[in-house]
Amino acid sequence: MATIKCPSCGIYNTDNDYCEHCGEVLNYKIRRELAIKKEKEERLKQDASKKKEPSFFEKYGNHRFLLIRIIAKIFRSIWLAFMAIGMFIAWLISAVAA
Repeated sequence: MATIKCPSCGIYNTDNDYCEHCGEVLNYKIRRELAIKKEKEERLKQDASKKKEPSFFEKYGNHRFLLIRIIAKIFRSIWLAFMAIGMFIAWLISAVAA
């Protein structure tokens, strides 16, 4: 017979998965499964919230006004050029270092 002290209320329980006094989970396997399930639910909520918001370019790239679409495409082109220059500089530094 195993005697386990409840981490919540401090009462000793004998061979139980749950505390007789407060109902806290005592079994480490059940506790781990509940923690894993909770982490998965939190990850799914975070992924769902990330997918709901479109990016600036997705939002304004297909706008109904032509002027806003053009401005969005100009910003995107500038951003892509900036990233290409940054990648070239990073490649150049790594090539010189090697």
